[in-house]
Amino acid sequence: MDNLKDVLLVFTVVLLVYVLYQRLLQVLGKRERSKKYARVSEKLEIAEGRLKMDLAMDQPMVLKLSVHTHGGEPVLTLEDRSLESGEHNIEVDISALKSGRYYIQLQTPAEVYSRYFELT
Repeated sequence: MDNLKDVLLVFTVVLLVYVLYQRLLQVLGKRERSKKYARVSEKLEIAEGRLKMDLAMDQPMVLKLSVHTHGGEPVLTLEDRSLESGEHNIEVDISALKSGRYYIQLQTPAEVYSRYFELT
């Protein structure tokens, strides 16, 4: 009976080590997978009726931009942009929007990124 317990304990430890090793491989491989995501800067600038933000991409992709009200209703949909790899400055004309709280939504093939802003 003790031998069976020892075997089960060893099997459980080996299984746990295997699962943790596989997870470690996934985490270390994260840099490769992150190439499909755009890196959006925290800096958001609103001046003269234009919203400006920076983003960087490691590979070319199509970017869809839209502006929504705080409630989620789209108020401005922009033409899709095909962007090459590298850093980009995105500008959106928001002069037609009234005062209030909005969010800009950037959609790539791999993710959807939203950022709130307020017009006064």
